[in-house]
Amino acid sequence: MRFLFYDRILELEPARRMVATKAISIGDEFLPDHYTLCPLMPATLVVESVAQAAGWLYMVTEGFTIHTVLVMFEGAEVKRHPRAGDTLTIEVSMEFRHRGGATLRGEARDAAGVFVRVERLVFATIPMTDPVDIRRTMELFAYLSGGFTLKGATQ
Repeated sequence: MRFLFYDRILELEPARRMVATKAISIGDEFLPDHYTLCPLMPATLVVESVAQAAGWLYMVTEGFTIHTVLVMFEGAEVKRHPRAGDTLTIEVSMEFRHRGGATLRGEARDAAGVFVRVERLVFATIPMTDPVDIRRTMELFAYLSGGFTLKGATQ
């Protein structure tokens, strides 16, 4: 089973930033397992949503020619916990690319302020050279992005 912790991509500027959303529903499978009487999204899953968005930003930046692996995150700050009914705005930005990886940062927030901020997400990469794998990754992105279309991309 694949857990996806964002619903839709709103903005994407390769090598710069990405903005996505996650609507938290009382029907989300993770809510009853964590805080039975208080439906909160655990901070670890909010960090996961930020990491997923950051990973896709990096993969798009590299033209879908890499697999990403989150190897480290630090500077995670939990300000408050999202509840069922909240909609997260997840914004990530590319800090810099380095040999074999990249460093990004991000946060999840709503109109009332920040839920979680992560100062540093470090990704390593595994190169993809097979055109079939690259096409499949592009198709997966198209499916998982909630209908977002990359300008100039051939999908």
